[in-house]
Amino acid sequence: MNIGVTYHDGQIAQNLGECRTFLIVSVEDNLPTGKRMVNVEGTGVTDMVKTMSMEGVDVLICGSLGLAVRNALEMIGILLVPGCEGPAEEAVAKFLVGEKQGDPTLLEIGREEDPDDPMSCMHDCAKCAGCGTIEVLKNLPQKK
Repeated sequence: MNIGVTYHDGQIAQNLGECRTFLIVSVEDNLPTGKRMVNVEGTGVTDMVKTMSMEGVDVLICGSLGLAVRNALEMIGILLVPGCEGPAEEAVAKFLVGEKQGDPTLLEIGREEDPDDPMSCMHDCAKCAGCGTIEVLKNLPQKK
């Protein structure tokens, strides 16, 4: 598993859409096995989403995020941990031990379900043809 964190001077960068640097921590058997810094080539949100996908990020710890970027990241299967602040590496450690952090209500804001949409898409995802319901990652570490 790869855990990405928005990064600015050792801290969690507060605006995901403007973040150009990410700390990515590789994890095996719930233990960190390596870390690397990744810079996003380009300036758009699409470039950031592409980078996260190409780096194999499974979990993204971040500060604030917009609805469009949230939907894009969820559509490619990335679990979001929004509303976080503080040291980036500490946030990864908290995630690995199952400590609650951030503000999960940020993911509830702006959801607008369409009962007539058989694919369960959001209104702003351009009614993609056949994305269907996105399944949350199953093999995430859980607090025991």
